[in-house]
Amino acid sequence: MASRLPTFQQASAFFAFLIAGAASAATPPANRADKDEVVLTGWMHVEDHTWRDATVSVEVDGVVQTAHVSETGRFDLRVPADTEVLLRFEKPEHLTKEVVVNTAHSALGQAGRHKRHVKFAVILELERHMAGFGYHSPVGTIGFDKDGGCLAVTHRREKIPPGRNKPMEF
Repeated sequence: MASRLPTFQQASAFFAFLIAGAASAATPPANRADKDEVVLTGWMHVEDHTWRDATVSVEVDGVVQTAHVSETGRFDLRVPADTEVLLRFEKPEHLTKEVVVNTAHSALGQAGRHKRHVKFAVILELERHMAGFGYHSPVGTIGFDKDGGCLAVTHRREKIPPGRNKPMEF
């Protein structure tokens, strides 16, 4: 008799099970607010390991905002889905880098059923080590494949020789 629940406890347990089942059935599989944004977590790497004067600028629809860079070089951003965002990484005496993030197609595929969270690193080189060379802008893109929502990344490694990226003076 000790192994069997009394009638009142059976009814209560069954009722609680029904409520829990109905609540989970009514809940959508993914929160819509999570699918309306993409989370970007990045780390800036610099030679002197100080990030006090480093900045990450985010341009969305013509509006520029600055993201906080922690003492370890980490930054966290939330960008809207279905937009193109320009990220600009700057630190005095270092070459500036720009990266385009296109969040179109981020809701596609198996991974698109959940909040998209992209993690990456950006290495800023000291200007004095680059012998006057610069970068093409942007240096890379982060996006999502139109056929399945997989992460699609491109990176331009070639540099612009000195003197070619400056206006000619007469």
